[in-house]
Amino acid sequence: MAVVLYKNYLRLCEKWGVDASKKGRDLGEFIRQQVAKEFAQGEATNMHNLKECEQKLESLNRLASNHYGKQFLWINKATVSGLSLDQCHSVLSTEGLKIVNEMKLSFIDRVKGMIKT
Repeated sequence: MAVVLYKNYLRLCEKWGVDASKKGRDLGEFIRQQVAKEFAQGEATNMHNLKECEQKLESLNRLASNHYGKQFLWINKATVSGLSLDQCHSVLSTEGLKIVNEMKLSFIDRVKGMIKT
């Protein structure tokens, strides 16, 4: 059974891409690391809790196939922030977060300056 489960996890890893713009923070990268840890011996790994492992696989497959996104379609593609999907993607990239963090620091410095005067 562990052999089939291992192969299914490998298929999941193929399905779930890695976003290079989120190096060290990408879910696809994290899933690959966890699969490598859980199946350290590959197909020969003995699984202690097969039921839990199968449930995790099913859940991740539903996310990878966008099951819930297809089930609950958006009528209005607006976001709370008012940004488009591409803008959200660029802000959440590693480079985008660096820029946002720099802006926060400059804002805090401005606030500190306002308090001193």
